[in-house]
Amino acid sequence: MRTQLLTLDHLVQLMDPALYLHLQRADSTNFFFFFRMLLVWYKREFQWTDVLRLWECLWTDFLSSNFHLFIALAILEKHRDVIMEHLKHFDEVLKYVNELSNTIDLPSTLFRAQKLLRRFQRTVEAIDRKQSFPAPSVKQRKPVYEGPANPTAASNGKKAAATTGNDASVPDAAGSGEEKVISPELRSLLSRKVEKLDKQTVVEHGGGVGLN
Repeated sequence: MRTQLLTLDHLVQLMDPALYLHLQRADSTNFFFFFRMLLVWYKREFQWTDVLRLWECLWTDFLSSNFHLFIALAILEKHRDVIMEHLKHFDEVLKYVNELSNTIDLPSTLFRAQKLLRRFQRTVEAIDRKQSFPAPSVKQRKPVYEGPANPTAASNGKKAAATTGNDASVPDAAGSGEEKVISPELRSLLSRKVEKLDKQTVVEHGGGVGLN
């Protein structure tokens, strides 16, 4: 469960940075408000017939073995305006998400989740292409100063240089935004392989009935 919540954290941060920053300010980036949904695969969020339909979609692993996380992202995207405009604290986010039970339309949610997965795939491909390009080598020539014939212009030039400094011609690295990185958790979303834990690992984490 910890891995699922961490992956959802990375996914929202990549796909909707503005919403992620709002959740960060609301102390909600632990995504505990999705704990129940992820634990039982939305069993309490839909009518039983819709639950069976959803589970059949998830069991196929047709698009991703973690498609249920895109269902969560689709729910967030559907309600992002309400969350960003009205929910300022974790308890408010938790209460609102819990009260979505039996109000979510499954067909539109599945469609939205599929669109988000396709957009995620394109985003990853774009980032990978960008990172595969070699970094350009930039050589700067020293500026050649030619003094103006007009002394007044020279004095105005000195004042402008003192005001702007060298930063006027050098872009601010902090202002350009951080470079997006695809974490291993995010790359796992592109896989259709179902991760299985061996019996020893399950027992070590408190599950199973013990080793024979």
